Amino acid sequence: MNDLYADWAWIYDTYYPDRTGEVCFWAGQAERYGRRVLDLMCGTAEVSLELARRGYRVLGVDLSPAMLAVAGQRLAAAADYPARGLSLVQGEACTLPVTGAAFDFVLVGGNGSFSHLDDDLALASLREIWRLLRPGGGLGLELMNPHLLKEVYPRRTFGPLRPTPPGVMVEKSVANRYDPRAGLFHIEQVTRYEIDGQRGETAESFALRVWQPDEIQALLAGAGFGESRLYGGYDLQPFDRWSSDLLVLAERLPEPLP
Repeated sequence: MNDLYADWAWIYDTYYPDRTGEVCFWAGQAERYGRRVLDLMCGTAEVSLELARRGYRVLGVDLSPAMLAVAGQRLAAAADYPARGLSLVQGEACTLPVTGAAFDFVLVGGNGSFSHLDDDLALASLREIWRLLRPGGGLGLELMNPHLLKEVYPRRTFGPLRPTPPGVMVEKSVANRYDPRAGLFHIEQVTRYEIDGQRGETAESFALRVWQPDEIQALLAGAGFGESRLYGGYDLQPFDRWSSDLLVLAERLPEPLP
């Protein structure tokens, strides 16, 4: 398997701001449904671990061995007892080795994680989430706002949003090219770093499927979820073209659609 994150999993978290607000949001959503949480595409499990520390029983699943390696190091370093509420598994979103109705709430965070899937895989993954949720269980998706990528961030260079360790410098340059017919953003990303005076560079090319609100709502309906609600951020303000995120919340219907 070609691991997209192999070369930059170690700096992934530095490009996120403090995630306290994100953790509080997902904890608040999960609380409405129960204590069993699936963090799908959990990445380095920073959010997963904090949810476990709040008393949730969390299964973190990701496809990337590199991201899970960082997650495993984070979990191993967590000496507090609540951290034992987190388990980590490598797996694909559309075929998970878990019994049905095992979770009260499923989150797919990380802003762009779900966008690595094409339409067919996205629908298959949503149907798998339906299988794993108990009837009436909740789902939360954090997606990218396509307008921001297209109009605001076609090309940018930026550094970490958190302090890096002493002797470490990292910087990413990203160029986005939008294909409106396919709904794809083709991304060329270069990461430059210097560690204790040794310089290096990695380059990645990948495409993200960015759904319009009506498209993702149609996918959710086709997978057996009830009416979905769209928001523009963790404070649940209405979604618009300038929103930082596209947050989608929905609930599992009792029976699958034919």
